[in-house]
Order: sequence, then structure tokens, then C-alpha cells
Amino acid sequence: MQAASRQVTKQTVSSVQSRYQVACRVQMLGSFFWDNPDVLMGKLKKAESKLMEYAKTFGDRASDDNSLQMTTHDTPIPSKALPFNRENVLTNDLSIHSLRVTTTTTTEDENANANADADANADANANANAHNISSISKKHPTPLVILHGYMNGALYFYRNVVGLSNYFQTVYSLDTPGCGLSSRNPGLLSHVDKTVEATEAFFVESLEAWRKANDVDKMILAGHSMGGYISIAYCEKYPERVEQLVLLSPVGVPKEDEEKTKAFVNRMSWTRRSVVNSVRYLFEFGVTPAGFSRRLPSARSRSMIESYVQGRLPVITDPLEQQSVIDYLYYLAMVPGFGEDMLSRILTSTANARKPTVDRIPKLGVKKVSFLYGDRDWMDIQGGISVYEQCKLQGNENGPDIEVYQLQDAGHLLMVDNWRGMNAGVVAMCGGISTLSPHYPMPLLVRSTLVSSPSLSSSSSSS
Repeated sequence: MQAASRQVTKQTVSSVQSRYQVACRVQMLGSFFWDNPDVLMGKLKKAESKLMEYAKTFGDRASDDNSLQMTTHDTPIPSKALPFNRENVLTNDLSIHSLRVTTTTTTEDENANANADADANADANANANAHNISSISKKHPTPLVILHGYMNGALYFYRNVVGLSNYFQTVYSLDTPGCGLSSRNPGLLSHVDKTVEATEAFFVESLEAWRKANDVDKMILAGHSMGGYISIAYCEKYPERVEQLVLLSPVGVPKEDEEKTKAFVNRMSWTRRSVVNSVRYLFEFGVTPAGFSRRLPSARSRSMIESYVQGRLPVITDPLEQQSVIDYLYYLAMVPGFGEDMLSRILTSTANARKPTVDRIPKLGVKKVSFLYGDRDWMDIQGGISVYEQCKLQGNENGPDIEVYQLQDAGHLLMVDNWRGMNAGVVAMCGGISTLSPHYPMPLLVRSTLVSSPSLSSSSSSS
């Protein structure tokens, strides 16, 4: 029976290989008829602009508030700053695309007048009034810099950036190199050694070059998923540039339990197991989700992304907003770029890090590391708890303080699922809990090495 199962698995893998090769040929033929990368980048830019308009509606700000400034920038990244394995790889510098959000502060008299006007128009602005934190007269001076997750972009935080700018003087959301509207340069990572360390260094040095070019002396660095992993690597190299590290459902924290993984796969039917083995093969072969979707007919690729958004993000109920998110994710995937090629270099086919960060975070030279997970998160909160336990056990006097929070009504995409709750968590983690409206949904404090930590919820407890 086992021999037969292995034979079926081999046949399935072989079939997947053949279909993938055919799909590659189809893509080569289709490229003569489909949009070229420049056209696709133009469409991605339009999709970004739509989400920027939606961003203005998610900041809990008065409708007549004109203090918001939202701009995009393309920062040159010198090729000489990047760890290529040979010289003269690029003839032109790369660029990192970013969104910058700032709001002007108001005086106490203006705040009083604004609050009076808000009370007078309570019926028209009930929702904004209930959650308003825009009347903060003194904001956090350290910029908040956000790194997105795998196959995402800066505007995936369209529901967050304006609300966060109510507390932080400046909020940046970056497109990782090779992603979004940053330089794409397909295949560029082939000129970087395939080691985990070299791959990390490429993205770390890119971020450092961006920091220098934008005169950011110190930042609060927040990373979601793969962005969290890159943020950790950055803090290892440049801890003096990070005031605080905020990890939003970060990938790659725990070590893989190989026996547990093996037992899980063995419990599958041979059909499902053969599919899993096929996916693992394609992963190790270097096939990325975006690369696979580009090898499908465009209608099929768009349908897959539509199903993804409808299934994973049911909280988006406005059809026009939903379509804007679908367009954004679709064009993010359709434009070839080297950023997606980091996946198999950093993670295994089981989505575990080749170089887990659970033992790396306690050694960071930053003062504080805060974790935030969703209560329906497929990223295991135990990763953050393990970091806390390790720091607590070793009496981490020279390491960072650790806080672990959990956000209700949120999965891995907590910035969309429960955007107010994520905003509240980030603001509270960074010392702004007193500025938050009591109407904001507060994450639960699960673990903390701090002697006196702000209680984010009366129901905070260990789990």
C-alpha cells in the first residue's frame, strides 16, 4: 500500500511539473498579447491612488479636517549599498516607493472649538466622534515606519495610516524592494548569494539606505508578517536606529517541530499528501505564488484573487472598496519582481524560517519589542510567548523588554480585519494609551516583561 502511495505521489509530482512547464510556455506566448510590465505598473499606480482615497475615510477624522497631508515618494537606493556577489550588476540605482502621512497639530483653543462643533453635529458625525483621537496637541515625534508582508504593498495599510497619524507626527508605509511600486527588476536576487544571511542583508541595507536618504535619525519600526522578519534582521544590524520594534503577526519566529509536521502530513489521505508534496516541490523549485498566478490566464488569476479577498476579508462589505483592494492585489501579483523571490530563501516549504528569530529577538539591542497577533491568526502566538519566556528565564537585563498582545476579531490580516483595534494596539504599545478613545477595541495583554505595563484591557490575562 505504501509503495503504491509513493508511486501515485511521484506520478502526481511529475504531472504537476509537466503542467507547470506547459504553463510557462503558455505565458511566453501570452506575453505578446497581455499587458507589458510598464502598463501593469501604471495600473498598479491607479489602484494605489484609489486606496489612498479610501484611506482618508478610515482615520476617524472630521469630514472638514484639512490638516491631513498624504504623499508618495520614490527614494533612490544606490546599488553600491547592496550586497551583490559581483560588480556592475545594475546600471541604474533602485528606488523604494513609500507613502508618507502627516497631520498638522492644533492649538488647545482650536481643539475646543473642534470638539464643540463635533458635539453640535453629533448625529452627522457619530462614528467619528466616538473614535476621535485627532485632537492630540502633541504627537509622538519619532516616525512610524511600516513594512508590509509577502506579496503585499504599502497601501495594504490603507485603513491604518491616517488613524495612526493622529498620534504619530509622521507615518511611512514602504513598498519593499522588488514589490509594489518600488523597483521590480525581475531576477535581481540571482546576483545575491542564496544564503539566508545574504538575502536578509539585501533588504536590510535597502532599508538603511532609505532611512539615510530620508533623514530619519531614529524610527519606530513596525513589520507585518515577512515585514516583521525583515524588521528583526534590520534591528540586529542597526539597533541604534530603532526606538521600538513592533511585530504584527510576524512570520518565522518559532522553530519548526519536524516530528509534529511529519505526523500531520502522515495523517492526510494519500491524495492530499501528494498535492502537498507537489506544492513543496514547486516551492523548492523556486515557484512563487505570484509567479504561478502570472502563468495562468488573466481571468483565472483575477478570479483567484477575487475569491481570496471575498473569503479572507469579509469585513470589506463596500463593493467598490472591495474591488479597489482586488485591483491592488491583482496588479501587485501581475507585475514581475524580485521581491517575491525571497520566499524560499528565507522560509521552508512549511512556512517556517530557515533561521528562526525566537533565539535572535532576545539578543536585539533595541529597548522594547511588542508583538500583536489576531485571535484567529494562523501565525502562532506561541512564538511571541516563547520569546517572552526566554527573556524572562535569562533575566534579560541587556535585551529588550517584551510585550505580547492578542487582538480580538482579527486573523493574520489584522490591519484590515480590525483596523481600529490594530491602531489602538500600536498607539498603546508606543505610550499613547491615554490618548485613545474608550470606544476603541483594545487588544489583550498576554505577556510582558515590564515591571509596570499599561493594562490594555481589564480582561488581560495570560493564556
